[in-house]
Amino acid sequence: MKIPSEGKSRLADVLDGPSRKSLIISLLDRVLEASMNSSSCDVYVIGGGFEVADICRQIGARWTASDSGDLNFDVSAGIAEITQAGNGTIYLPGDLPFITSEDIDSVINRSENGDLAVLVASESDGGTNCVLFPYQTKLIPLLGSDSYRKHCDYAVTHGILFESIRPAGLLIDLDTVDDLKKCQRREKGFLGNVGII
Repeated sequence: MKIPSEGKSRLADVLDGPSRKSLIISLLDRVLEASMNSSSCDVYVIGGGFEVADICRQIGARWTASDSGDLNFDVSAGIAEITQAGNGTIYLPGDLPFITSEDIDSVINRSENGDLAVLVASESDGGTNCVLFPYQTKLIPLLGSDSYRKHCDYAVTHGILFESIRPAGLLIDLDTVDDLKKCQRREKGFLGNVGII
């Protein structure tokens, strides 16, 4: 993930720098809380600088430094590290405002104990809000523009078994002003709840 003070630039027209930083940290806290309360073995965060490292340390998540600037490279490196322990990997972005541990567990359960890849699309932009990479899978991270279609196409082309599901808390990621408005409609007092007002 990006350093909190450098993220969410698409919200610059409606939120100043400190507000965007508060939003990023609050969203990360929500994702970490859901992850730590899920049936997942371990929780890792890649990148984000020392402030994110401190948040991870406080909550008991593992943190890995990254300055590559390439999300797919970073996720691939994380998968390689987790695979050494004999586990599959769930990728989650740090900006899922409504994620729950039950959403994460539904992904794990749908994977049939890690035998199937599982994909969750963003409801708004063609992105991928969750990928379960089974242990020793051939599936690779293809995050970025139109990533959900790219992941599906790659899986089909390479004969990788996968399921696509839509857990409610994994469908919305907060990147744009429209996403922010959607969050405000869904959660009363959203801006205050994420420490902005």
